[in-house]
Amino acid sequence: MIEWTSWIQVLVLDEADRILDSGFKRELNAIISQLPKRRQTMLFSATQTKSVQDLARLSLKDPEYLSVHEESVTATPTLLKQIVMTVPLDQKLDMLWSFIKTHLQSKTLVFLSSCKQVIPILCPLPRTFFT
Repeated sequence: MIEWTSWIQVLVLDEADRILDSGFKRELNAIISQLPKRRQTMLFSATQTKSVQDLARLSLKDPEYLSVHEESVTATPTLLKQIVMTVPLDQKLDMLWSFIKTHLQSKTLVFLSSCKQVIPILCPLPRTFFT
């Protein structure tokens, strides 16, 4: 197993339908196969296609399916604090580091637009950010 994957506790697959529609099924399966078996996996998709269901079956253990409707109890919690920042490209990494450093007591979820961005952003961060 690749060393940097051994401490991953949560895998978030957002826009799973779009990932699969873009032809990344093989790559996604290869990534998942390198991750620890004991992890939480969250798979989000706007549609429930056969390929999304197949991915769920292969990557999730005892999956729970939730359908979110604006008025339902599964909608975004009103107390959830969400922060969105628009940052110039050349300042993004510095801004991310600063944000994480000032929010060490909080859990932070960072979305990246492609797999190619993960290692260049993740590797320079000190391991203490992930404990």
